Amino acid sequence: MTVLFALLLFIGVAAPAVVHAMWGMGYNWPEASEEALAKSVVGDGRRRMPPAWQCYIVACAFAAVSIWPFILLGRDEETWVQSVTFIIAGVFMARGVAGYTPTWRLHFRDEPFATRNRRYYSPYCLLIGISYLALLAGEMERQ
Repeated sequence: MTVLFALLLFIGVAAPAVVHAMWGMGYNWPEASEEALAKSVVGDGRRRMPPAWQCYIVACAFAAVSIWPFILLGRDEETWVQSVTFIIAGVFMARGVAGYTPTWRLHFRDEPFATRNRRYYSPYCLLIGISYLALLAGEMERQ
């Protein structure tokens, strides 16, 4: 069961890695234009997407973090593995919570980003963060 959960978490984090890499290559999916894409996934008033290298850095970060559930399996007693897991979970949860703060909403107010952030992006980040903690707890319980 834990391996299945790790696989689902891998897929859930690897998918945004693929999408960010596509954006770095110039794809506008899921929008029709770069301007529409920037408004729906950045939301800070820009009309162009961030440079390709920034998209690739985010894609690499997601890719590295997506592999972590498999590193965690069977190694949960190692302090450094627990620490890294808490850091990963904390980053995702902080991003999820930040999306609901007034400061965030003032800075990222373009539509459709603002609505999608409230409905999808922030809850997804919270879910991913909680999932890393749940995987760690499940592994520790098995011992």
